[in-house]
Amino acid sequence: MIRLAFALMALPTALVAGDLVVEGPIVPLAPPGAMAHAAYMTLTNTGDVPRQLIGVQAEGYLMAHIHRTELKEDIVSMSSVDLMEIAPGQTVAFEQGGLHVMLMGPESPLENGGTVELTLEFANGETLPVSAKVVPMVAGGHGHGS
Repeated sequence: MIRLAFALMALPTALVAGDLVVEGPIVPLAPPGAMAHAAYMTLTNTGDVPRQLIGVQAEGYLMAHIHRTELKEDIVSMSSVDLMEIAPGQTVAFEQGGLHVMLMGPESPLENGGTVELTLEFANGETLPVSAKVVPMVAGGHGHGS
């Protein structure tokens, strides 16, 4: 987890779109043949009204969903998140072991240093394009957010 945090800090990516700031979008390189990957980033609402993230699209994948990994009574589970409200001034972290973008059914293998093009979808009809860099997976990490 600490190595992932350092990897995020080393990435010089910050996308500002209106009142949203996207920082450190990455997709850890999963083992060859993996049918699911995860995308991580942070979203900050610098505006004065709540923003509601309702979906995501991913170029080169059959499906993409917002998921949350939770540990309850020693059982890890993943659930789909249909709406993620980001309050004014709030930063939401999409990170390993928590909230993440689940990418399913890759059309081709990922390559280290490549990018995955994501489109974040908001309840007000706006979309936000995000380029997530493909980075090496850290020891003990998983490409599916758990």
